Amino acid sequence: MALSKAHEKAFQKWLVEHDVHPRCPACSSDAGWTVHNEILSTMVLDLDQKKISPSTSGFLVLVCKNCKHVLFFAAPPILKG
Repeated sequence: MALSKAHEKAFQKWLVEHDVHPRCPACSSDAGWTVHNEILSTMVLDLDQKKISPSTSGFLVLVCKNCKHVLFFAAPPILKG
């Protein structure tokens, strides 16, 4: 699902309010982060039943501008407001 400008703004506000650190844990760069332009979803794997189904959870993603490491944040609690 495409990330709307309102969603991106809400995410950036949430990051500031929760003091999310700008330093990348993978490369230690302070180059900053890019907000990925989509809300990502996952698949639920049931190995016992050998089934795969879509998850109802969505994730907001930050991408390190230096090394492209990604950080995932649960979208529903951030975007509910």
